[in-house]
Parts: sequence; structure tokens; C-alpha cells
Amino acid sequence: MNIEIVEEPIRFQLHGIEGVVENERYGEVGFRLMNEMWQVVKGAGIPTTGINHWVYLLGGRMFVGVELRSPQSLPTPDPIEPLEFELERYMKHVHVGPYQALPQKWAELKAELAGRSEVIGSPSLEVYGHHCAEPSKLETTILIGLRAKPA
Repeated sequence: MNIEIVEEPIRFQLHGIEGVVENERYGEVGFRLMNEMWQVVKGAGIPTTGINHWVYLLGGRMFVGVELRSPQSLPTPDPIEPLEFELERYMKHVHVGPYQALPQKWAELKAELAGRSEVIGSPSLEVYGHHCAEPSKLETTILIGLRAKPA
């Protein structure tokens, strides 16, 4: 499995909708939030990059959002809200294949990180490439926040 530990910070400025995930039903909640977000964003004509970001937060919460093309110039309608964060250190992996394989991929990545004595921090996220008709060619970039290594 090809993973990369990145030591350079990456910053995200997203706009979307936050929700609570019960019973580990991330896919179900994520799709509901994503559909709700896109309905509002498209209805308001807000220009975006079109790339979905599913952000996994502490306390069983998740945020589904997109980057705006010009975030400073447009007020966003309710329930769209901003989420800004930075990953100072993180693991990066590009998953190629069906979305249904993502839960197993996460389990494998977490096991790999544990084997390397890495401690997972928060947040972590999935960045979805543009959709294509062939499930085996779908690309999802997984970024898992990591705690700093002790000095």
C-alpha cells in the first residue's frame, strides 16, 4: 500500500454542512449532508471547485463541504457554514476504486499507521475526485491527521 507521511502543513477553507454521525454510519450521513449542501450551493449559484471534502471531526461529527472559487466575496446562505483548518502533519493515500471499499481501506491505513507507531490526530478527511462512470477508476485522496512526533 502506497502511503506518504507529509511534514508540510496543508490548509483548507471549506464551506458546507456539519452533522452528527451515530452508530458509525458515516456513508449514510455523509451522502445526506452532501446532497443537502449541493442543493443549497447550486440553488444559490455559488461558484465552487466542485470537489467534495468529507471531514471527520472529533465527537462523532463530520463536515461535508467544498472550496469556493472566491470565498471572500460571497456571503453563503444557511445552512452553509465555513470550516477552516490546517493539517500540520498527515498521512496521504490515494484510493483508486469503488467508494464501497473505503471502510476497509481506512481499517488498513489505521493498522499501517499503528504499525509505524503513528498516533492519529484530528481532523482527517476524504477528498473526492470528479465522478466517473467506472467504479474501479474512482479516485479518493485520504488525508489522516497525525500527531507530531516526540522530540
